[in-house]
Amino acid sequence: MKKIIVGLLSLILSVTVVGCSNSDSKVEGPEGTLSEIVEEIYAAKDTEFMLQTNEVDMSDENIFKSYTGLSSTDGVKEAVASETMMGSQAYSLVLVRVNDASDANDVSEEMKENIDQRKWICVEADDLQVVSANDVVMLIMMSTEFKDTITSQEIVDAFSDISGGLDNE
Repeated sequence: MKKIIVGLLSLILSVTVVGCSNSDSKVEGPEGTLSEIVEEIYAAKDTEFMLQTNEVDMSDENIFKSYTGLSSTDGVKEAVASETMMGSQAYSLVLVRVNDASDANDVSEEMKENIDQRKWICVEADDLQVVSANDVVMLIMMSTEFKDTITSQEIVDAFSDISGGLDNE
């Protein structure tokens, strides 16, 4: 009888532990400032470009839209853009931190749909990805002309590695 009771208690305890465990695999997201995250991405994958990373002026809606594709700063805490110092190279890495991680997917979609892939003179970014990790959305676009040196997927992989995964994989 004791064995049956011990067995039942063990079973109940096992079910309770499994039932209460956190099965939500929510991505924690990258830590640090957006500029620090950009530096970590480049430490993981060198682009071989001369790059400059700057905060995006959120008070200027035209500049903000040019970098992010977003029509409004509503729900956005901050943004940074990293681009080549030569305007004739189609390369742009943009990070946006949203106020609420639950909005990251909507922001990702808007960025992907509205970014101008021909914002440079005479060149176009035909390799585009937008992904998110918790409250950080990353847009990476570049020309496939650079595929022997760097691809958007390599930048996405570096971002995923430092973020502990992506929300929209």
